[in-house]
Amino acid sequence: MRSRTSLYMALRIVLGLFLILYALNRFFHFLPSTYGTMPELTQDFLDSVAVYLPALYIFEIIIGLFLVFNKWTPFILIVLAPLSVAFLIFSIANGEFAKAWPAFVVGFINLVLVIRWWGLYRPLFK
Repeated sequence: MRSRTSLYMALRIVLGLFLILYALNRFFHFLPSTYGTMPELTQDFLDSVAVYLPALYIFEIIIGLFLVFNKWTPFILIVLAPLSVAFLIFSIANGEFAKAWPAFVVGFINLVLVIRWWGLYRPLFK
């Protein structure tokens, strides 16, 4: 039981740190990253929402901090779920699956942690 709890704690911290680093990288560009070559429709979408992206990245930093410090974790995981799905959709729509691994990692860890807290979410689905 102890090792299982440690695994969930490690996943929570990794997810939080990943979100923080990803968002900070969008501001400070300290890690090489690119969206790659995008289909025109995807580029149009990104251009249309570009004004909102700094707010999204700040939100990701806040979510990451809550996860790292284990505050409101079940709530934060539910808040993160739509962001994870959007991240996956954008990465898949981009068409380069080799560069979509961060979206799959975030989605997978978020799903595992939601399943871990499923007992708390059960009343929401009655």
